[in-house]
Amino acid sequence: MIERDGKRFNCCESTLMLINEEIPLKGFNQGVIRAASNLGGGVSGWGSMCGALTGAAMAYGLYMGTNGDETPDDFTEIREIMREHTQVFLKAFEEKWGHVNCFDLLGADTRTEEGKRIHEENKAKGKYYCEEFVHWSAEKVIELIKAL
Repeated sequence: MIERDGKRFNCCESTLMLINEEIPLKGFNQGVIRAASNLGGGVSGWGSMCGALTGAAMAYGLYMGTNGDETPDDFTEIREIMREHTQVFLKAFEEKWGHVNCFDLLGADTRTEEGKRIHEENKAKGKYYCEEFVHWSAEKVIELIKAL
């Protein structure tokens, strides 16, 4: 995770920030970070889609998404193309790590006390891969976008 000025950014924020440092994303600003601040830990710690993936999907949206002022045909076409590229990334992540949801990636339901305990034990044993998910995701998105 990215740490700056005594603050540790979550997986979604960190992925976005790493991508933006390499490929400036249109519209990347405080509002984007504010939205991403609630998407870590599988959306607000809920354990669904990993925040690194959510950050990657947001990066694709910022890089190639719609503004709402396109013609209806262009609007649809841009979104279909963006979705195709995002799904290439999602498939690659799932092939690499086996899952896309935090619960499955972490091996614990962190919404429960038992799950939090298991997660802390796994971290202590070095079985905490969130840093790897973030860096791998950012590097993969950068690679895929540069290949466009």
